[in-house]
Amino acid sequence: MKKIEFARFIERYLDGKMENAEKKWFEAELEGNPGLQKELELRKKVNKYTANQEAIAFRQTLMNAETRHRKAAAAGKGKAKKLVRYAAIFAGLMLLGSVSLYLTGDIGNVDYADKYSPEYTPLSVSRSLSADMDEAYMKATDLYQAGDYSEAIRWFNMIVDEDMQLEYMKGTSHMNIEQYTEAIGSFNRVVEDNDNLFIEDAKFYLGICYLQTGQDNKARPVLEGISGSDSRHSRDARKLLRKID
Repeated sequence: MKKIEFARFIERYLDGKMENAEKKWFEAELEGNPGLQKELELRKKVNKYTANQEAIAFRQTLMNAETRHRKAAAAGKGKAKKLVRYAAIFAGLMLLGSVSLYLTGDIGNVDYADKYSPEYTPLSVSRSLSADMDEAYMKATDLYQAGDYSEAIRWFNMIVDEDMQLEYMKGTSHMNIEQYTEAIGSFNRVVEDNDNLFIEDAKFYLGICYLQTGQDNKARPVLEGISGSDSRHSRDARKLLRKID
């Protein structure tokens, strides 16, 4: 089963759209697939984060409404003016709450790579490399999963193989240690290959790396393409586009 297909099943499962038979199959698949379990947990975290972001947007809507009310009431007298003062205090308290909760993420310079850091569990694949190359691949994968990205890259570079999972992991490794130019190279190779399971994620992280390196002009068309697709990153892409417009 391809990862991109699993992503769609995860969305249906979390949205409660599965029929009983499909749900039983999916839960049985979960029990024997640690990678799928981690992917499901990651998606739950993303949904929780998104819900928090939507709550902030709702607060902003309330603040805008209070501001309009204040301006309309400014021409009034007596009680109307007192209500405006209370509304301003209320809006101010809401603003302080939002700032204190999201100061590091939404105010000032944004570290896009920190907000959208890649998490990936390598798929188990059968390989036809030599014993030495296969050992290097396993070593690199173990280092990658342990978070030792610099060493993982060193081992990945020993492998002469056009494997897009390898290339994608190299890209995310570079990204995790802030080597964004090198990450851009790897993600571009995955996207240009156009026949692998990692294109959806590689495109999104490519856009992130462009933003991190100040290349908004390159990030914009990448994110626009994602935002108009059925990619699981489409909502995040639209949020990022609003930040750079």
